[in-house]
Amino acid sequence: MKYILTILLAALYLCSSAQTIAEIKEYDPMFKYELYRPYPAEMRDRELSEAPKGYKPFYISHLSRHGSRWHSSKSSYNKPLAILKSADKRGELTNIGKRLLNDAERLCADAENRYGELSRLGFEQHQGIANRMVTNFPEIFHKGCYIDCRSTIVPRCILSMASAVQEITRLVPSAQIRMESSEDNTYLKAYAGLNSIKQDAVPLSDSLQYAYMPDTKPFMDRIFTKTQNIDSKNFMLQTFMLGAILGSTKVDGVEDIDYALTEEERAGVWRASNIRRYALTGPSKPFAATILEGIKPFVANVIESADRAIKEGDEQATLRFAHDVTVIPFVKILGIKCGNIVTDDWQNVSKYWRINEVTPMGANIQMVFYRSKKSNTILVKILHNEREQILDSSVAKPITGTYYNWENIKKYLLSTL
Repeated sequence: MKYILTILLAALYLCSSAQTIAEIKEYDPMFKYELYRPYPAEMRDRELSEAPKGYKPFYISHLSRHGSRWHSSKSSYNKPLAILKSADKRGELTNIGKRLLNDAERLCADAENRYGELSRLGFEQHQGIANRMVTNFPEIFHKGCYIDCRSTIVPRCILSMASAVQEITRLVPSAQIRMESSEDNTYLKAYAGLNSIKQDAVPLSDSLQYAYMPDTKPFMDRIFTKTQNIDSKNFMLQTFMLGAILGSTKVDGVEDIDYALTEEERAGVWRASNIRRYALTGPSKPFAATILEGIKPFVANVIESADRAIKEGDEQATLRFAHDVTVIPFVKILGIKCGNIVTDDWQNVSKYWRINEVTPMGANIQMVFYRSKKSNTILVKILHNEREQILDSSVAKPITGTYYNWENIKKYLLSTL
């Protein structure tokens, strides 16, 4: 594969361009949770701007990733546990290694039969998001409003939808809400592009991650008393991921496993994993065009639903509950700057694209539509994780502030189809 040459070149530059811990923490002090980063409530520190004079919100088009969950794979828990148990039987664990074994056993027991399921925190995240939508846009969520809710058939998405609906119903008891979870909602999955490139993208992304992993010797010496016949980079990554999941699930007796890796090691593993996720699911230069193919049915649905709401006025909100692989390309399509970069400059990916910023647990995009009795121009503003966005200029230019002419956004979206 032609892109595998990039891996050979990457090793030559690891030290020269590696970001410091301070830089990575500046991006996100909670970087250690990576893909499992809990919804960034602390980032909602700005009040929403006022709409132009005479304009009122009348419709919201929404997409969200499910909330916090357990690891979806049993092996994410059992593989590192098996390594630790085996070393313990041979008397080859340090005191820190024994502590890690104890915590890994607690994590495994907590996750048993819950793989991929929505956690209590995930349920609460969508309650909070729904609560703020109703509070921020009472003109939309009014008495008797009609809301159409769709999710994939994956239980964590269904329960995320149920959580939001429960909260909306509590706040607006008269709301008319339709819920559907169906295989027919294929536009929500956006897997087509990813599936078509896996044969090339998985080897490349795995190789990149392996190349950019930090030195494992200090870590291994911290856990084991003797050299282990295992892939130390994979074990270091597995240990990092055991700690990352604690951002989504609280486990009695395990506050964190920060003691197992130094902060510098955690930053290094995060960086390597972030590069992998960008290469595999993000708008990376080798695969962006194919990845974005998979989001086209979703984009078409957004346009169709918005035009229907504008013309007929019967639907006040369209709420969709899906996965990171739907959110990531839609962030790119909309020109939201934290997820807009297309590059194969792997060593600098995390300067421009960070998985925990683009799609934390509960990540959401809200397109809020406004109209005025004195104008035929429909305005729209876009919120990513509840923060108003100035889009990349290639998509459209705002009429004022963060408010865009819907026809300009629509024209751009149609061009992507």
